[in-house]
Amino acid sequence: MKRETSIIRMIMNFGSYNVVKPDIHWIPSMDVYEYQDKFIVLVELPGVKKEDIDITVKDNILKISGYRKELMSGERVRIHQMEMSYGYFERILEVYNINPEKISAQLNDGILLIVLPKF
Repeated sequence: MKRETSIIRMIMNFGSYNVVKPDIHWIPSMDVYEYQDKFIVLVELPGVKKEDIDITVKDNILKISGYRKELMSGERVRIHQMEMSYGYFERILEVYNINPEKISAQLNDGILLIVLPKF
C-alpha cells in the first residue's frame, strides 16, 4: 500500500461515530486546509474553555478532544427545548508529513485554530 503524501484522512465518518464510540456526546464541526508549508485545522468549539481541550499527536494520529459543560445546569423543573450538545467530544485525523514539534494551537471566539507545519 502506497504511503499517503498528504495529511488528512478521516478515521471515522459521522454516521457511525457514536455507534463505534458511544462515550462521544457531540462532534464539533471542522475545516481542514492545506498550504505549501502547513495544514490548518479549524474546529468550532463555542462554550468550550481552553483548559477543557486536549490536542495530541501520536503515531500519525491527531486527536482533538475535550468537554463542554452544560451552561444552565442546576435545579430546574424541566427542559422545554435543548438543541445544544454538551459533554465529551472527539475528532480524530490521520496525519502525515507534519512536524509534531512545531504544532501550535489557539482558541479565539469559540474557534480552535491548529497549525500543523509540514516537514
